[in-house]
Amino acid sequence: MLVSAKSDAKAQLTTAQAKTTANEKSTEAQMKATKVGNEARQDAAADKRDADYALEKTRCDALAGNAKDMCASEAKMHYGK
Repeated sequence: MLVSAKSDAKAQLTTAQAKTTANEKSTEAQMKATKVGNEARQDAAADKRDADYALEKTRCDALAGNAKDMCASEAKMHYGK
């Protein structure tokens, strides 16, 4: 009976340690995935901003004179260029 209790306790300890390790690794993986996802969203937002700026710049190129200059200036301010 003592041997059985001792081996049960050892099995429980091993199981608890394995669960702790699994939880730690799972948490690390989730944090890494979140970081990668956030970076991808930021990159996508920057790419969209660049594309929107290029489109606005093309629209400004269709204008002439002061209107073109004002349009380009506003586009630069709006898109942070």
